[in-house]
Amino acid sequence: MSTKTSINVRPATLFTQVDGRNFHPEPISLYAALSGIRKARKSPKAVDAVNVYAFTGRDGSALHVAYVHYARGHWSNVDDVFDVYEIPTGALTDL
Repeated sequence: MSTKTSINVRPATLFTQVDGRNFHPEPISLYAALSGIRKARKSPKAVDAVNVYAFTGRDGSALHVAYVHYARGHWSNVDDVFDVYEIPTGALTDL
């Protein structure tokens, strides 16, 4: 029996902001978060910046936070779009 915790127990969270409007945080799977970050890194024309930071969350837990800022004109009818992925470090080390 494996002692590793399931990656679905502590899902990642996606925060999106469009033209200054925040959308409700959305719990997503670790794989969806990693896929979104990888896709952004491979799209230099569609994405202005991809930054990943490691730090401690408000509750003392270790987090990795990825910031993805989309290039102006990538999305229609909006000017400024970015995604922030919060990923518990424990979920990454359980892979």
